[in-house]
Amino acid sequence: MTRMEAKPYYGLMDAMARRNITQSELASLIHVSKATFSRKINRKDGQDFYYSEAYAISKKLGISIADFY
Repeated sequence: MTRMEAKPYYGLMDAMARRNITQSELASLIHVSKATFSRKINRKDGQDFYYSEAYAISKKLGISIADFY
């Protein structure tokens, strides 16, 4: 059985674009590298945001974590 890859956080990407906030800005906010942030937002190799990271991002963007999807 093949493992399904999780879909990227398209809602988060859209919210970032609408607010003109870059991956670098949010990476700095949650204290990770831009490369790590990219892997997490694209959910590559099993990478995902910790709840504390998702919470900080949602507060910065003024959205709920559910809006990430």
